[in-house]
Amino acid sequence: MTIDYEVKKLLYGCAAMSGVRLITGSFHAFFFLSMGVSITQLALLQIVFSVAICIFEIPCGILGDKIGVKQNVILSCFFFSLFFFLCIYAPNLSVLIPAEIIYALGFALCSGADSTWIKGLIDGGGYKGSLIYHQVNAYKRELTAFMNMVAGALGVLIVLCMDNYQSAYYFCSFGFLVLVFLFSRVTGIAIASVSGSKPIDSGSLLHATEAFAYLVTSKIGLYYILICGFIVAALQPIFHFWQPFILGQTGVLDNATGKTKILILGLCFVSYSLVKYLFNRFVIKYLMQKYAPMVITLCSLVLSAVVMLALLLVANSWAPIILFTVFHSFFSVPVTQFEAEFFKHIQQKNANTVLSIVSFLARIFGILALVLIGWLANNVCIEAAFCFALLCICLIIPLNLAWLYTDKKLIKNEEV
Repeated sequence: MTIDYEVKKLLYGCAAMSGVRLITGSFHAFFFLSMGVSITQLALLQIVFSVAICIFEIPCGILGDKIGVKQNVILSCFFFSLFFFLCIYAPNLSVLIPAEIIYALGFALCSGADSTWIKGLIDGGGYKGSLIYHQVNAYKRELTAFMNMVAGALGVLIVLCMDNYQSAYYFCSFGFLVLVFLFSRVTGIAIASVSGSKPIDSGSLLHATEAFAYLVTSKIGLYYILICGFIVAALQPIFHFWQPFILGQTGVLDNATGKTKILILGLCFVSYSLVKYLFNRFVIKYLMQKYAPMVITLCSLVLSAVVMLALLLVANSWAPIILFTVFHSFFSVPVTQFEAEFFKHIQQKNANTVLSIVSFLARIFGILALVLIGWLANNVCIEAAFCFALLCICLIIPLNLAWLYTDKKLIKNEEV
């Protein structure tokens, strides 16, 4: 399969966006903690982010369908740039809280918009068969893993060479301004036609209502909402609290210098990004040619649960870094493959709004998860938050099986 040049440019841009954002990924939480932000305050900032993105999600989705998803993605880069600039004012919560709101607005603008943009270019490229969505998503996942690996190493290098964290945040802020130019050079897609003869508010409401009605009246839509919710909930401790967790599991949290901790966190970040890249570059690409995508996703979920359990049981060694690396490889598959599978069931005209509604509902799961995780980390232990992540992963497995069963029934009905 040959991917169109314009699609490739967009995929590289999306991967670069993830990479620039994750230049600080190996030490962001650790930086805040070292500046005096507590675990509870860290959870509070994430709750602010999640509440804000819930507020912005659907309006930004409708905005993308009306002004064009390309414009949404470009606007998001401006807000991401501002967020990283404001982070240097830690631990001042009066600055960090607005920064999280700005970050949420950036995410809400690009949430679903990048995928809709990719889908629009694919649909306009004359590709045949629904497998193209899985192949393009696999390629995007591969590129993103590679960019994240390079970004993680670059971030650690900047901190060690400049002997401060702030330089990395300035670099990220400038990087997103460069991405504005890159995305402006990619072909856009047609703006969805949505009740053009009606007043704008009425048309927007009708558009959102139609998208929501589709989701709640189809089994696949309901499965996708629940799956995304559990994935977002599971990712909260993995994304936001992995740094103190890994330092604790390896036994160096209280017995190492600041630079040693940065090197350990950087090693962990780069190793799981590298292995995730190789896993998607070779293993998943090979398996996609042999097995159904949803079967691969199911196996990845089961293996993710097994590795997470092992990660919780093994401590005081370097093994947690290896296990965390393997976990990221396995769990990277369901994170994107469910969306690729869902593409087969939605129409282009309201795709961005549908994805935004799903993301909005998933964020509610995330907010509830963060409240619980903050309480667990403060009153029990940080490991309890990762036990919660394991539970969420286990709950996705039966939903995957139900999706497979429903898909088979739909195929049989179409054949009849």
